[in-house]
Amino acid sequence: MNTTASRGSIQAIYKSYVENSRIDMQGEDANVYVARALRLVIETVLTQLSATLVVTISTRELGTAQWFEYVINNLVDSWHLAAVQLLSFREDRPPVRVSGRKRVNLLLVDSYAGLLDTNITEDNADFDDLDYYFIFLQARDRFIPQQKQLILDHCLNHYWLNCNVMIQTAQVEVLVYTFYPYTANRCQRADPVLVNQFDGRQWMQNGSMFPDKLDQMHGCPLTVLTWHQPPFVALHWDPNSEELQASGFEIQLLEYMSQQMNFSVHLSNLSLLRPEKYYLAEGKAEGPLEILLQRRANLSLGYFRQTARRKKLLTTPMSYYSANLVAIVSLERYRLGPLALLVFPFDLTVWLLLLSAVTLHTGLQILRRQNGLQIWALLLGASVGRWPRPWRFRIIASHWLWASIPLRVTYQSLLFHLIRLQLYESPPLQLDDLIGEGYQAVSTANTQRLIQEVPQVAQNRRMFHALDAASDWEVLASLQRDRYGKIFGIVNQDVSQSYLQSFASMEEDAYHVLRQPVNVEYVGMYMPKHSYMYAKVDETVRRLDAGGFILAWRRAAFNVRRWDSDQEQMSRQLVNHTKLSGIYIVLAGMYLLSGILFAGEVLLHRRNQNAQSRR
Repeated sequence: MNTTASRGSIQAIYKSYVENSRIDMQGEDANVYVARALRLVIETVLTQLSATLVVTISTRELGTAQWFEYVINNLVDSWHLAAVQLLSFREDRPPVRVSGRKRVNLLLVDSYAGLLDTNITEDNADFDDLDYYFIFLQARDRFIPQQKQLILDHCLNHYWLNCNVMIQTAQVEVLVYTFYPYTANRCQRADPVLVNQFDGRQWMQNGSMFPDKLDQMHGCPLTVLTWHQPPFVALHWDPNSEELQASGFEIQLLEYMSQQMNFSVHLSNLSLLRPEKYYLAEGKAEGPLEILLQRRANLSLGYFRQTARRKKLLTTPMSYYSANLVAIVSLERYRLGPLALLVFPFDLTVWLLLLSAVTLHTGLQILRRQNGLQIWALLLGASVGRWPRPWRFRIIASHWLWASIPLRVTYQSLLFHLIRLQLYESPPLQLDDLIGEGYQAVSTANTQRLIQEVPQVAQNRRMFHALDAASDWEVLASLQRDRYGKIFGIVNQDVSQSYLQSFASMEEDAYHVLRQPVNVEYVGMYMPKHSYMYAKVDETVRRLDAGGFILAWRRAAFNVRRWDSDQEQMSRQLVNHTKLSGIYIVLAGMYLLSGILFAGEVLLHRRNQNAQSRR
């Protein structure tokens, strides 16, 4: 009886063990075979990618869940290679959500539905860098093709580029499948491709378990959302090919990436509106952010400036362009007037001393009943008709004759030089100075959003206005039309320099750029969130930036003159009639005075003749 009882207890223990481990699902040798394959994946692949590994079990069937746990127990000795986060989702237990980043994942599932139960898609959706998914699908052979395709489609739709599915067949074959989104025959498809097979000791293929899938895109088209924003992107319609053509600094970068990755570009043009017109700002129109969020475009560029909100909603690689936002003001209000320019060659003290000396000597001559205008005539270089007889007045006249020669030469030389130099009064040096003088700021609506948190802007919002303009060129054109108004523009520093150099008739020194930058802007490409293009594009941009190519393209783009401008060029005149108007005014005044004196002398002469005839 003891033997019978002992045998019964052993059978009960074994039955309980089988129910909890479900090793009866297949032979023990098959279980060891699968465990050995998973151990090799963990030790040679996953732990090489990260020091942290997330292992997730998610099933809809209790028996499969118990078998997965039995397999995991055989892998415990591999945990010393990485810190492991173990998650389990099964129907007999309430789900426990563990949020957070899950970069390297080993998932054991029995179906596509089990993968959805993990909620791992939502956990990783807000991150930009690449993540890795090695999914072990345990199902009956007749269900494997369908479930495998559903999982790979899920990987494609959620930008899981490094996504592998391992299966075990009834013949105890351990196969690893992945997908290539771009192939020679199809684009944007997730057809299963066998990448490796386990032979019991090692993987039969020596290549990478997560191969590079974007190195060769086989000419597949990518939709690029852009807009006219020279010199970054310049769009024009080609009547010969009847297609939209593009050029510019960012287009050069895009063309290089297209050649390196072998994809074709399909341009999608968008006419920009003010930011508040779009859905995200409770507007009615679709903008770049909305189109990328809906994944109707693969990437977008065109002076697309980086902000914290855009980075949160979308994915952007390293910025390839940065520049200061500067305040630029017309100097017309500070230009020296024509009359002020005439007295500018000498300081005020020199003019006062000269005027005092001339007045003193003129007064002395008048008191001695001499011609007091002789001093003025000698000073201006006019000839003297009659030399004074007294010796002391002859000495004074000789002094003015010789002293006025270097004085006149110096004055005339300085005056001509100053007319060519285009002197101005001292312009403001800081943004606070412009605000203190009552100036109003104008900029594009996008620029205004970038400067909202600048202290001077936040404290004086009524003085900063957004124009209905798509580019900084239009802002600068508004300054050109209203050069005498108390307005200044906030624009990109490179764009302002390119604009001022684009017109021969426009004098570059007629505008003043404040040394104090208003803000700094960064420009980059934007893609849908968690896009698998991120790593490849970021790597390409960093390589080009380190090689100096981006800087060279940038300089070449901003050195091109006249980007799509309708204004006519005129030859620059260094000295024109406007600059000589002060001299014209003085001459006109002297001619008017001489005319009045001449008319007075004529009237006085006729009056004397009439008086003599009456006698």
